[in-house]
Amino acid sequence: MKVRFSKVDVILLCMTLFWGANISIIKVALRSFHPVVFNCLRFSLASLTMLFLYRDVLKSPPSKKTLLSLMILGILGNTCYQFCFIYGVKLSYVSNVSILLGTTPIFTAALSKWLRVEHVQGRLWLGILLSFSGIVCIVVGSKDFHAGNFSTNIGDLLVVFASFVWSLYTAFSKKFVNVYSSRHYVLYTVLFGTLFIVPISLPYFRYQDWSQVHFYGWLAIVYSAMLALVFGYSAWYYGVQKIGSTRTSVYANLTPVAGLAVGMVFLGERLAWLQWAGAVIIFTGLMMNRFAKGSVMEPELNPGIVSTQ
Repeated sequence: MKVRFSKVDVILLCMTLFWGANISIIKVALRSFHPVVFNCLRFSLASLTMLFLYRDVLKSPPSKKTLLSLMILGILGNTCYQFCFIYGVKLSYVSNVSILLGTTPIFTAALSKWLRVEHVQGRLWLGILLSFSGIVCIVVGSKDFHAGNFSTNIGDLLVVFASFVWSLYTAFSKKFVNVYSSRHYVLYTVLFGTLFIVPISLPYFRYQDWSQVHFYGWLAIVYSAMLALVFGYSAWYYGVQKIGSTRTSVYANLTPVAGLAVGMVFLGERLAWLQWAGAVIIFTGLMMNRFAKGSVMEPELNPGIVSTQ
C-alpha cells in the first residue's frame, strides 16, 4: 500500500483541527449565549460570507428541480441537524454524544452503498470500524467517563438522528458535487438551511441576556462561522468531490483527537494511555480507508437524477 498525502488530505486534516477546537470554543460561548441564538448568529454570518466568496456560483444556478432537492437537503443537513445536535448535547452526556457521533461514517457508508453512490467494500468497512473503536477508547479513557452515564434517553436519540441526517446530507451530496461543484452544494444548502434556521430562532432572542455577552463570545461566533462552517463545510464537500463521501466521513472521527490536542496545548491537559491508543487506532482506520486500493468504486451518475439544465 503506497502512502501519499495530497492536497485534499491536508485540507481535511485542517478541517478536523478547526472542528476539534470549535467544541471547546462553543462551550465557552454558551456561557453567555442561548444555544439557539448562538447558532442563528453563526449561520447568518457564515451564509453572508459564502455569498461573497462564492458569488460566481450564482451565475450558473441549478435547475428548479435541483434547487428543490438542494433545499430539502439544506433543511436536513443544517436546520434539522443543528437543532437535534444542540438539544441532544443539552439532554445527553458528553461521553454518549462523542460515541454516537462516531457512527456517522458507518451511516454514510451504508447509505452510500444503498443509494448506489459508492460501492463500499472489505477494507473500507474495517477502517470505519477501527476508527469507531478509537472513539470508544478515547471516551472510555477520559477521567470524566462514568460507565453508569450510558442510558438511552431523548438526548441520545436526538444525537443518533443528527448523525443519520448528516450522513444523508453527505451521501446525497456526491451526485450534486460531481455534476456541479462542491461550492454549489455548500452555498445553496447552507443558504436554504439558514433561511429556515433564522425564523425558528427569532423567538429565542427575547431570552438572550446581551449584557452577559463579552468580547470572547463575539469572537467565538466569528471563529465558529468562518472556520467551523465556511472553511469546514467547504473542506468537507471538497473532500466528497475528490475522494468520495465514505472516505471523507471517516475524517470526522479525528475531531475528538483534534479536540484533545487543543486541550493539551492550551489547557495543559494530559491524556490517559487508553486515549493515546484510541488516537492511534483512529489514524490506522483513516489510513486504511484513505489509501486502500479498490475499496470504493463509483458508478456512473444517472443523468436523470441531477439536471444540469
